[in-house]
Amino acid sequence: MHAAIPTYTESSSIYSFIYVSHKCYENTLTKIPRHWIVDEKKDDGYTALHLAALNNHVEVAELLVHQSRGSNSNIPNEESKGKANMDIQNVNLQTALHLAVERQHTQIVRLLVRECCNLNIPDKDGDTPLHEALRHHTLSQLRQLQDMQDVGKLLMGLGTPGADKKSSASIACFLAANGADLNIKNKKGQTPLDLCPDPNLCKALAKCHKERHSPTSGPQNTVIIRNDQESLQECMVCSDLKRDTLFGPCGHVATCSLCSPRVKKCLMCKEPVTSRHKIEECVVCSDKKASVLFMPCAHMCACDGCAALMKKCVQCRSSIDKLVPFIVCCGGNPPPAPQPPGIMNNGSRDTTKDVQKLQQQLQDIKDQTSCPVCMDRLKNMIFLCGHGTCQMCGDRMTECPICRKSVEKRILLY
Repeated sequence: MHAAIPTYTESSSIYSFIYVSHKCYENTLTKIPRHWIVDEKKDDGYTALHLAALNNHVEVAELLVHQSRGSNSNIPNEESKGKANMDIQNVNLQTALHLAVERQHTQIVRLLVRECCNLNIPDKDGDTPLHEALRHHTLSQLRQLQDMQDVGKLLMGLGTPGADKKSSASIACFLAANGADLNIKNKKGQTPLDLCPDPNLCKALAKCHKERHSPTSGPQNTVIIRNDQESLQECMVCSDLKRDTLFGPCGHVATCSLCSPRVKKCLMCKEPVTSRHKIEECVVCSDKKASVLFMPCAHMCACDGCAALMKKCVQCRSSIDKLVPFIVCCGGNPPPAPQPPGIMNNGSRDTTKDVQKLQQQLQDIKDQTSCPVCMDRLKNMIFLCGHGTCQMCGDRMTECPICRKSVEKRILLY
């Protein structure tokens, strides 16, 4: 015999009732006389599901969103009785998903997304849950993302035991992989990607979103590839300014000069940062920005053109053992080494140009020694003007075919 179920008119009351009794009554919601009461709002617009998402009460949230399924499926519309509306908004136009993302309650987020809630509902500022997740992406979370560059692990780790404190980056990737719109703008005209502080995470979000709509997408892990010129030049913290600070002793360039004082460990290699040097213009030509790191002294004071001519560092006069390009200091791949002239890709010597050069020289010699009249025989007769022809043509000439002077005498060459 079940206890009598009282009638509640406020979401706070119905929430308290469900929270206390959810372990005892798995079919609590189906016993409420008025099923719409689970969506009853308080004065601030909060429903029972809002409160469950805010306080990370996973069991209550599960009870609200799908406990009534199959309770009496033979009766029309009976399946939806007692089931909370996941897309109801409070006075700030926030849904339960907004609140769960804001508090980083990942199990609630996973539950709501699995139950097909709307991922793109904007709040009063026009922000979707994805906007909210990326806004909370802090510097410490950025470091965590650098450690875990496998997006597949981010997605698989979301909602697992002990994963409640996962970063907002994990939530953002999870939302993008389940269809959150990356291009929707808030009232300030910002898309979610505009709020993302890390270009690598932007790529991961775009990759997750693309793979969802790709017919060949599967459960394989996605690895972040960081080698395009534009993203490698952006500051890894603010993404607004260019990288211009050299960290010591690792020799990496990861941030701008404004963000570098906040970084205690290199965002690329995790080594403690003991020195920070802003990269200035080349001390030799003063025309280009310094872009080559000298090793082992770890100074960057010359451009690539000037550095190629140096044997010693112009700053400390130490011998240069190795030149490291700027793109490598930023985490990219080194540019391909230029091939020496005349060397093909397989290492053999390219003789094509040599043959062409010899052929051209041979043709010039032929032009100089051939008869200008018949262009067939060699010159073996000259006139007093200095021009010549072959003997057969010269015997018939009364005027020089080149300068048109009268032929007074013919001289044979042997």
